[in-house]
Amino acid sequence: MDGISFDQQVCTNLDQSIGLEWLCTNGLGSFSSGTVSGVNTRKYHGYLTVAARPPVERYVMLSHVEDRLWIADRSYGLSSNEFPDVIDPQGYKNCAGFSYQYGPVWQYRCGDALVEKSVVLAHGQDAVSIRYKLLQSPGPRVPVRLHVQPMLAGRHFHGTTTAANRPQWQLADRNSAHDLVILSSPQCPIKLFISHNADHFSEGQCWWYNFTLRAESARGYPDRDDLWTPGALEFTLTPGVAVGLICSTRPVAFTEQPAMFANAAKRRESLEIKINDSSEPARLAQKLSVAADQFIVSRAGEKTTAGKMSVIAGYPWFEDWGRDTFISLAGLSLVTGRPDVARSVLVTFADHIRDGLVPNRFPDESDHPDYNTVDASLWFIHAAYQYWRYSGDHALLRDYLYAPLNQIIDCYRTGTHYGIRMDSDGLIRAGEPGVQLTWMDAKIGNEVVTPRYGKPVEINALWFNALKIMETVARLAVNYARADELAALSVKVQAAFCAKFWNPAAGCLFDVIADDGYGDPSIRPNQIISLGLPFGMLDEGKSRSVLNVVKNKLLTPMGLRTLAPGSPGYQGRYVGDQNARDHAYHQGTAWPWLIGPFVSGYVKTLGNTPQNRADAWGFLKPFTGHLMQAGLGSISEIADGDSPNTPRGCFAQAWSVAEVLRPLWEDILQMAPPWPHEAAATKKPSAVSLAGADK
Repeated sequence: MDGISFDQQVCTNLDQSIGLEWLCTNGLGSFSSGTVSGVNTRKYHGYLTVAARPPVERYVMLSHVEDRLWIADRSYGLSSNEFPDVIDPQGYKNCAGFSYQYGPVWQYRCGDALVEKSVVLAHGQDAVSIRYKLLQSPGPRVPVRLHVQPMLAGRHFHGTTTAANRPQWQLADRNSAHDLVILSSPQCPIKLFISHNADHFSEGQCWWYNFTLRAESARGYPDRDDLWTPGALEFTLTPGVAVGLICSTRPVAFTEQPAMFANAAKRRESLEIKINDSSEPARLAQKLSVAADQFIVSRAGEKTTAGKMSVIAGYPWFEDWGRDTFISLAGLSLVTGRPDVARSVLVTFADHIRDGLVPNRFPDESDHPDYNTVDASLWFIHAAYQYWRYSGDHALLRDYLYAPLNQIIDCYRTGTHYGIRMDSDGLIRAGEPGVQLTWMDAKIGNEVVTPRYGKPVEINALWFNALKIMETVARLAVNYARADELAALSVKVQAAFCAKFWNPAAGCLFDVIADDGYGDPSIRPNQIISLGLPFGMLDEGKSRSVLNVVKNKLLTPMGLRTLAPGSPGYQGRYVGDQNARDHAYHQGTAWPWLIGPFVSGYVKTLGNTPQNRADAWGFLKPFTGHLMQAGLGSISEIADGDSPNTPRGCFAQAWSVAEVLRPLWEDILQMAPPWPHEAAATKKPSAVSLAGADK
């Protein structure tokens, strides 16, 4: 697969290059990120951001490097910084090209010299390598020297450094000419090691002040940051000889640099889906299969029975969220041929289920998960069924997961926290004042922006599917009484759903049925989830009507709007401070992840024909161009609901990537195995047969 590249025209245009962000991750929650311009615009940008308690509690350690080239007596800046009212130095003006495949690569034209700078983050360890090569010499007798100053932060990634919280960096234990040990203050629990092959290290400990972070300013957050440097590494550049440094949390010899780059290239190649198809959908699937790996992380130190994997919801600021994890799991791990990851994630979260609730998130600042969600547990059941579908490993559901899956069903029936309980009609109601339980979870102080108290439409579609899935699993476990009980309940639920959620005036579904029976007629995308799940609830006519309403009112090139334009409260742009953004978050903002259930519902409702698949590809095709915007090679969290649907929020979001990749694989390319209940009904030999050998 071709990598991402930009020519000199883009690189030297600051307005363009400063908005193009790159990302490298290491599977531990640590990451490197920045912009094509070299200017750090976010407090989260940095060459090495380390998860002190993988995959959370992250600290920006190495912010960037100040690098400058000297040719004879003339200097050329390679780095770029923004200070109040000035960019200095302006290395972006010397940038002749940028590319990204397994890490960012810049080429700088400095006079008659051409220098390449590369950054790579080692997988499975907190180590970043920065390499320089002289590709073109200015002449045989013209000396080319490079000065590199590591710029250190040592702060939590949600904060900035000022005089009030400045860590007390110190240089210590210089073991040899090519090893430095940097110690931080007690506020930063991470020790930093720098190895290199410089000719000389000139000590010059000092602080640099007032780096300006324009993205934070636009978001209404503190936008100034101070950084510390221990001094400058001085290199002589010779054609064909790589120089540079490695920054890590444990000693890594500089001789390991070639292996770090080779391993990164090899690993990136291994991540790409292998498919004998050169079509546009197949090529997009291959690109997204590489992006999918960025979100899969290890929960180091978790005391689980088996497996320690999780999913980071988005970069650069999210932790691992249960809801996002299980919406994303099929696209991130099963489509990409990594069922071992899915199994590990399922087991990790199963070991944390409490009173039928799957953790909503594992927060950065605490060892205790949050459980304030009604849908994570239902998406967990759906993800477990997807795992069975793709892997054939029904033993995991029958044996290890059977008890926690039934716990979810039973707790939802009898009632659990936050007002979550089954009503007399069989439908699930949820919610209490001050708590946001569905995925539309924006909250400002004590104000829940979209409370959705009562019976949300997608929750009850997921509930019906959970009952049908657990009926299938109960038969697998030879618990026929349980299976019959759940089958009878699912009939009741389906009848109540069709009777109470249908809005004949709008030709679609109410978004929420309130406790007093009032149906919220707001045109929102949650209803489309009922069409994309394996067990349908509506007849063909109503399904087509829902699909048409959602398509006509909510569809954008960047996913589905959260509210139809013209509705009371609609906001088409996600801008301003946190208060303004949170009010727009689910009031018109478009979400790429919703394109997944839309495309699946489209093909399922209208029929699996070549023409319908071609039409469905048209809804996904715009994301091919989006991979060259915002977060390079990835898909953003959200976008403006109004044209031109500018990307917003996190520049790389797990469920955005997953829910474009999954329908590409399942609905467009038709590469998924049948669902277990389909395989059983048709009695076709299948890896997911109900009667296969245990795995």
